[in-house]
Amino acid sequence: MSTASLFHHKPLPPFSTLLAGPAPPDEIGFSSDKLQIWYNNADESWVGQGERPHRHERSDECFIVLRGTLTVQVEGRQVRVGPGEFCCFPAGVDHAIMAVETPAETLMIRAPAGQDKVYRP
Repeated sequence: MSTASLFHHKPLPPFSTLLAGPAPPDEIGFSSDKLQIWYNNADESWVGQGERPHRHERSDECFIVLRGTLTVQVEGRQVRVGPGEFCCFPAGVDHAIMAVETPAETLMIRAPAGQDKVYRP
């Protein structure tokens, strides 16, 4: 198999989906055990009243805000992340997305991919 056949190129969809990860839900996504990318394109917040704080045991996580604003909680303090900004959470750092100002378009990148989320008690 040539490396050209492994190349994956698609336009961003008008809806939220997993762009890369172990089990993409549709033909848009790229199957990868090493990289996870979640694309959010939403007119409504996807966090409701905010997430519970958590950390990732092995993976680093990054949010890139293209449109809208995220309010993130990181180790007890809240930070607004707006268009053209990004934030990163190294493995082991407690964090949560507390609010999403819409319309929002964001990328969440986590590497290595995997189910390593641990919620704070």
